[in-house]
Amino acid sequence: MHVLVTGAARGIGAAVVAACRAKQHRVTACDIDASALAGVYAEREGVDCVALDVADAGSWDSVLAEVWARQPVDALINVAGVLRAGVTGELDPADVALQLNVNVRGVIYGTDAAARLMRGRGSGHIVNIGSTSCLFAVPGNGVYSASKHAVRGFTIAAAGDLRSHGLNVSLVCPGAVKTDMLEQQRGDDRAALTFEGKRALDASEVADVIVDHVLVKKPLETYLPGGDQWKGKLCTVLPEVFLSSVEKSREKGIRNFKSPQH
Repeated sequence: MHVLVTGAARGIGAAVVAACRAKQHRVTACDIDASALAGVYAEREGVDCVALDVADAGSWDSVLAEVWARQPVDALINVAGVLRAGVTGELDPADVALQLNVNVRGVIYGTDAAARLMRGRGSGHIVNIGSTSCLFAVPGNGVYSASKHAVRGFTIAAAGDLRSHGLNVSLVCPGAVKTDMLEQQRGDDRAALTFEGKRALDASEVADVIVDHVLVKKPLETYLPGGDQWKGKLCTVLPEVFLSSVEKSREKGIRNFKSPQH
């Protein structure tokens, strides 16, 4: 299997590349940071490195044309994402634009560009990485939550668009994961709800679920931890219930800033 992974220079993306190679899959590792890619995958067998700005539709078209000429892509895994904490009334427009461009446009452009090529042969799998923020509208990370709600909505719609063409589209929604994105939020009271859970996942845990389960079974939605799916959907239906518990959850998150489990 040939798998293209975005955001591959670090975090979940790098873990997915490693998990794919453990299964002997061919990988094209993409990231906007070409020097970081080169440092991580220098002379790594079975991994091709390609610079890609996921927020640029033209970059997607040129990269996929180049990659497809060497070997068609069987699975696209859209991992690239950014988070900037911010409270409504104090938002930085640059942070708003960055999150919407990378998290939303990046997924839409990538899914669309890959679908055009995959439809031609009647097979392919697109995996979009969301977050439990796809369901929880998290105060303090409202723009990030909005972007991930958009990813969920688009992914489900895209799955409906592409099923008749033989393509599968999946959404993977992890909770807090031990990556640079989590570390940048540590100690920031605005992002305290990120730390409310019992523990943060390891990037390898998420990658193993993607490679061993999602690429094999092709489910529409997968949540980690699994129970967050039902809790999140309940909070979506009853947002007042969710908001009524926010302050206690925020206090718990602040206490967890120093927890070795996060």
